[in-house]
Amino acid sequence: MAEAWDRLRAIMGEPVYAPARVPWESAPAELGVQLPSDYRAFIDLYGGVNLNGEWGVYTPTETPVYAGEPTGLAGWRFRTDTDLRDQLEGEEVWWELPGPTPVFPDPGGLLPWGWNSNHNQCCWLTTGPDPEQWPVAVFYEDRLDHFDGGFAEFLVTVLTGGYAAEDELLVRADPAVWGPQPARPLWSPKGDWAGRNWGAEWGIDGFLTAPGSTEMPWVRT
Repeated sequence: MAEAWDRLRAIMGEPVYAPARVPWESAPAELGVQLPSDYRAFIDLYGGVNLNGEWGVYTPTETPVYAGEPTGLAGWRFRTDTDLRDQLEGEEVWWELPGPTPVFPDPGGLLPWGWNSNHNQCCWLTTGPDPEQWPVAVFYEDRLDHFDGGFAEFLVTVLTGGYAAEDELLVRADPAVWGPQPARPLWSPKGDWAGRNWGAEWGIDGFLTAPGSTEMPWVRT
């Protein structure tokens, strides 16, 4: 984990903001499990982010996403679980995939940590009691793609061009179809535990960054 996390941190650079700390010590009681340490380290340093303006990493927040939903880590679990189950059910019916796909806390079930603008779900495969050993799987609209490595290793692999479905996950438009596309930043910030939206403070709303915005004021070079 340490080597992959150090590589990921070197690729992304150091943020010039400090997101509010997530009380991870509450995770076992609120989630039923502690989350992998590389994911926790990522959220502690960056908070939620979008990669390539298309691929988001979920972050827990003490404020509810929608009124009436639970808050905190329980709210993170509720929202990710709801979104994943809705996605799985719809895609399995539409594509006639064998199902149902197991979802945490079912044995070996999927536990989501990110998604992209095409609603592809990035998850841990909760195979075994040790979260540090959980590999990553991505639920695409027509398949479940397995990756033999954890959160940080998966991000490093994608961001360095080693993942076969990179264009699909990062939603890279085919220039032959869509024409020339403006360059996008490697990543941009979103919200944090306290509900502060760091991206919005720099004029970023939702997934997409302003076309042509490649120099980001929140990253030291």
